[in-house]
Amino acid sequence: MRLTALISILALSATQAFAALDECNRVTAASHGGERAYQDMGRGKVLWVEWWSQEGVYDTVWLADCRTGIALDLRTHEERITDRVIPDQTEHVLETVRRQAETAPAFFTIERVAQLIRRDGRGLHIQQYSDEFCGCAQAYPEMRGDKEPFGFEG
Repeated sequence: MRLTALISILALSATQAFAALDECNRVTAASHGGERAYQDMGRGKVLWVEWWSQEGVYDTVWLADCRTGIALDLRTHEERITDRVIPDQTEHVLETVRRQAETAPAFFTIERVAQLIRRDGRGLHIQQYSDEFCGCAQAYPEMRGDKEPFGFEG
């Protein structure tokens, strides 16, 4: 009985920690750009994909630490945007990030994830932002601090 209750509590915690943030999935640029696949990764971190699909396509995976405002972005797919072509690695990178969050939550940091997904360093950036991200506003509003609050435009 106690084991069943413990398993139920752990399953509920995992479900909450990796819950989708559907209200953040949206078109941000007149039907040809937006954000999708928002997920609360637990411990104050949010994952999502920025996409574009007009006269070229790209996907960029983002991982943000809501407390610090530090975010990693990695271009995981690109065609006809610049001279380079990046074969689509979006799902592979998302799975790598999810696996790290699930298997080693104590070591789930922006820097650790960057080490795991960085191949040759191209297209990966880490920067601190002063504006709150949508997923952070939805999942961790108490971590806003002095960041500019997120607001849907329009």
